[in-house]
Amino acid sequence: MEHSKEDILYGMHDTPIGRVIIALSAKGLCWFGFMVEGYKGNGLERLKRFYPGAKLVHDDEETVDYLQMVLKAWDNDDLHGITLDLRGTCFQLAVWHALLEIPKGNVLTYGDIACSIGQSSAARAVGTAVGKNPVSLVVPCHRIVKASGDLGNYGWGVDIKRNLLSAEGFDISA
Repeated sequence: MEHSKEDILYGMHDTPIGRVIIALSAKGLCWFGFMVEGYKGNGLERLKRFYPGAKLVHDDEETVDYLQMVLKAWDNDDLHGITLDLRGTCFQLAVWHALLEIPKGNVLTYGDIACSIGQSSAARAVGTAVGKNPVSLVVPCHRIVKASGDLGNYGWGVDIKRNLLSAEGFDISA
């Protein structure tokens, strides 16, 4: 996915849910990740790979207000109010928009999402699309679990997923 000659403003901030990286394009929020080391790299490394041709401009002061708005929207379960600049295939966009419909404190399965977008046999493809979500937390991919009820994977680590679900009031012991 080539996004050349585009300025993307980003900042890294400590929050109650961990150290995060947030990035904004001229159209809106285009990246939200965590500054954790993982098999896919940390949030900054992954941002650079997602926008390989973009000019990334680091400015924590310019992004802190937007971050506060995002965290408040997440707290209030009002994620639809965040202006997003989502870039993906038609299928990915359909999956990500379906994720936005999962209320705080609830989870669905990959199969549930597949059915909700009219692709009942595409649970695996849904899993791949969920894994490519560029705006974690805002497009709440952490609210997807395996059909067995296991938490499953999370690109930022299962501990962060567990903490986010717990913070949202979901009983992870159930």
